[in-house]
Formats: sequence, structure tokens, C-alpha cells
Amino acid sequence: MGGSAAARRGVQVVSRLQAQALVVPDSSPADGLRVPPEGFQFVMSGASAVEGGVSAVNLNVLEVLAELARQSGCGASVLSYRERDEDRPCTLPPEIGFRGFRHRKLGLAAAMLRGFSARRLYLFDYLRLARPMLPLMLARQARLVVFAHGWEYWKDLRPLDAVVLRRARLCLANSHFTLGKMKERMPGLRAQVCWLGLSPRFPLEREIRPGPGEPLWLQAVDGRRRRLGERMLLMTARMEPAERLKGHHPLLRTLPRLLPGHPGLQLVLAGPGEERARLARTAAQLGVASAVFLPGHVPVPELARLYRRAYAFVMPSLQEGFGLAYLEAMNYGKACLGCRDQGAEEVISEGETGVLVSDPWNPEELTAALDGLLDAPESARRMGEAGFRRLHAHFTAEHFRSRLRGVLEPLLEGSD
Repeated sequence: MGGSAAARRGVQVVSRLQAQALVVPDSSPADGLRVPPEGFQFVMSGASAVEGGVSAVNLNVLEVLAELARQSGCGASVLSYRERDEDRPCTLPPEIGFRGFRHRKLGLAAAMLRGFSARRLYLFDYLRLARPMLPLMLARQARLVVFAHGWEYWKDLRPLDAVVLRRARLCLANSHFTLGKMKERMPGLRAQVCWLGLSPRFPLEREIRPGPGEPLWLQAVDGRRRRLGERMLLMTARMEPAERLKGHHPLLRTLPRLLPGHPGLQLVLAGPGEERARLARTAAQLGVASAVFLPGHVPVPELARLYRRAYAFVMPSLQEGFGLAYLEAMNYGKACLGCRDQGAEEVISEGETGVLVSDPWNPEELTAALDGLLDAPESARRMGEAGFRRLHAHFTAEHFRSRLRGVLEPLLEGSD
């Protein structure tokens, strides 16, 4: 199909979609979302009321967009797919409209299409949320910026989503690793790297403070409450079937090898998810239930205490586009363990701020890496200090916001 034919087809489809959007049942008023033709609309999966790395990134994105709206006087609105109207982030200025759709895809699509303006910049944190805009993109009417956070942007990329990416004005990849993988699938993609920064959920530490003076107790997998000791390894990540390459299972399988040489070694796997029961069974089968803790979701204040108590942060993940959790650990001066050929390589400086492995499912390699960390507490301490300095030099929330402002300002001004 030629370019002009595709454009005409796009206009026809858009007209039908907009007509349908006008009759989608929606009890929430749209007036708060009407913005002048200039400006932007951020369509996101969630922020303040949603767990996970993407929602943490969105909190920083919202800060930048609020600042740009104040500076330029342009209109702005935010649509949240997974949240409710009551989940409006407290940092969002009142002049920026906010709507939550509670997983209602049709309502979200209707809101986007009803208020569409070709002079507005649209931003998406999740590729599939942008699908309703595709006809407008084919008609060359819509300007989109898409944030690329994970392997769904290359490994599990669907044909329709590939078209959205190719038609986007810009794709912002969270790392050179992510960008490289995307360009392997889509040469010529208009994309650039914008490294992330520490989530505003975690206040930036100004100095490395010692672990909490009071004892910390958690219930181990064997059912007994136990005091966390000085040799506690920490990992924080969701435990979902789709995220089985995060590194939980390889860590569990190293414990029988490590415990004889490191009495008192403990492993805390913090985070919610359907896989907790399976991981607990694995720990019991391996005979390490007394050394493994699965506390589920941990609120930030308690998580900060766990970070301070931890000997090191270990997340040998094979599905990290970037790795925000490493930044959290670096904020508390902890050495980190991650994987090569992942986004972690851009966060962890191997041998300086932490340790990298190539194959976490190779028990000999992972055990040797953990042994090396545990056998050298002074080296682990120096790595943690170096990671703290690296965070402050490159990965604070303000570093990310500054990078993002530099990308978005020209687009909002139309000088793209």
C-alpha cells in the first residue's frame, strides 16, 4: 500500500474509532482532561498506587512533565490505565488533568481519541497502550514518544506493536542494552537512550549509614521467626510466572553449596507474586528453609532497613532492561551482583561496584561469584562505597529528570 493510500486508510479508520469512542459508556467527566492543542498527554500503566519498576519511573516522568507544563504554559493531562481517579499522585499540580480507568481499555482508548489533537505530544510508558493511536500514526497525524523498559520491546514484540514503534516520533530506551536489542529487530528505529534514575520513593541518602541498631526479625520459610544476621543477602523483585528469569531459583540452588562454608548465611527474597509458594517449596526441598525468607511486599521504610542490614544485593536476572533495584541498593552503599549482557552492565561496574556473572543457571559460576563476595567483606564494603558514589554521579532522580527534560523540551517546542 502506498503512503497516500495508507494515510487515507488511516483517516477512515480514525473517523470510525472516534465515532465509536463517543458512545463508549463512561461515567467519569472528561472536562478535566481537555487541554489546548499544544502540550502533551501522558498515557501510563500507573504510578503512585501501582507497584513495580515502571511505575517508579513514572513518578519521575510526572515530575518532569509538571515542570515542563509550568515553564511553557502548555496544556497537559495524564491517563492511568490501572489506577482510579482517587489515585492521582499528590505531586501532580492541580492544573494537570488526571483520570484513572481501572483496567478499562475501551474507556482509555475513548478518552485518547475524543480529545485527539495533531499538535499535542503523546507519551506512553507501555507499548500496547498506544495501539488505538496507530491509525492516526499511519495518517501522519499523531506524534508519539514511547518509553521502552523491557524485553517485550524486542523478544516478545508483536507485529502490530512493531508498527507502532516504527511510526513513533521517538522511542526512549532505558539502556544501551535495550536499544541494541530493539535495533536488532528493527534497524533504522528512531530511538535513543535515556538512562533511568533512583525512584523518588526512596529518598537520596547523603551518606552511607550503618545498618539498623535494633534487631530485624522475619519469618523464615520453615515457619520460625529468626533474627537477620550480618551475612544476609537481599533480592527485591516480583515473583510472577512471567519473571522466572529474575534469579530467584538460581540463588536458592546455590545455598546448599554456600552454607557449609558460610554459617549464618541468609537469603531474603522480598517482593509479591504468585511464585512465592513455589519458591518456598523449593527452599524446603533443598533443605535450606531455615535460611530463606519470603516476606512478600515490603513497604519502603521497612525495605530501607533491609537494604541497610544486607551484606550485599544479589539479583542475577536475565531479563533486566536496566535494573532500578540495583540503584536502590547502591543508595544504601551495597555491593551488587547482576548478569552480563543485560542492562545491569550499565549500572554495575564490574569489579568496582559489584560482580557480574554470565550464566546464573550455572551453579558453579554463581556459587563462585557469591563465595568471592562473602569471603571478602572489606572488598564488598569498598564496592558498596563505589556504588554509592556512582549513583550520585549518574543515577539520581535528578540526573534522569535532567536527561528526560533535554529530550522532551525540543519536542514540545516543535523543533524536532
